[in-house]
Amino acid sequence: MSADGRTGQGGAAGRGGGTSPGADEAGAGVRSRTGLHEGVYEVFARKRRGDPLRHIGYIDAPGDELARVYAWKTYDEENWFEMCVVPRVAVIPVNRSDGPWARNRGNR
Repeated sequence: MSADGRTGQGGAAGRGGGTSPGADEAGAGVRSRTGLHEGVYEVFARKRRGDPLRHIGYIDAPGDELARVYAWKTYDEENWFEMCVVPRVAVIPVNRSDGPWARNRGNR
């Protein structure tokens, strides 16, 4: 769920379409009912110039250009200054379980 309470549903089916059946957790993509390969894209936006980008959800799309369109149409309720999409497979984790924070998790 994103910071604004959305579950990140979007994609070719539009606002209420949800994700394609069989979407994998790694975000590498799935085959939609149309047979096209769809990737998962994380959506980030800022309301005003200088504001930090914040994660607002995700969409499924068969390519970068359609990801831009789906994101804009799915999350257009706000008057965003800027919106960006990033393929989920391009996100590089920083705090992996083998990182310096792993030992602190067991002390809770």
